[in-house]
Amino acid sequence: MVLMYPGVLLFWLLIHSNIERWRRLGKRTYWIACAVWPATWIPMVYFRREIFYPRIDVPVVALAAGVIAFIAALYIGKLAAKIIPIRTLVGLPELEPRRNKQPMLQVGIYANTRNPIYFAHWLLVFSGAALTGLVSNWILFAADCIVLPLLIQAEERELLGRYGPEFRTYMQCVPRFFPTGRCR
Repeated sequence: MVLMYPGVLLFWLLIHSNIERWRRLGKRTYWIACAVWPATWIPMVYFRREIFYPRIDVPVVALAAGVIAFIAALYIGKLAAKIIPIRTLVGLPELEPRRNKQPMLQVGIYANTRNPIYFAHWLLVFSGAALTGLVSNWILFAADCIVLPLLIQAEERELLGRYGPEFRTYMQCVPRFFPTGRCR
C-alpha cells in the first residue's frame, strides 16, 4: 500500500490542480505518470528496512476499528463500482471531456457522499495502519488526511467548470466525504 499510494495521490493531485494543461496532452498524460511514478517508489524500495520495519503496538480497539474500516471500505467500494464506469475511475472524462461524456453521478452511494471512491480509499489506508501497526502506514494515513481534502477541492473546481449550477446544487445537498444518508 505504501509503495503504490503516494504516486497515485500525487498523480491525481497534479491532474486536478492543473487540468487544462493535462487535457492538451490527453491520454499521453498516463505515459508521463508511468515514467515519473518510479520516482515515488524506488526510494521506498531502497530504504524499505527503514520504512517498513518500525511498528507500534496496536491496541485491540484500533484493531477492531481497522477491521470495521476495512469491511466498510469494501462495501462502499462495491456500491460505487455499481455506478462508476471504469473510464471515469481512470480519469478519461477529466482528460478528454469531449470524447468521454460523463453524466453527473448522483444516484446510489453518490446520493449520500460526493466522493465514495476517496472515502473507501481513506478507510482502506486507515485499516492498513490500524491492522498492521506499521509506522509507515500511519504516516501514509496522516498524509492522506492532508492530501485528500486538497485533491477533492481541486476536483470539485473542475467539476463545477464541467457541470456548472447542477454540480453546485449537488454540492449543497450531498456531503463531500462522510455519508449522512440524507440531504443537508
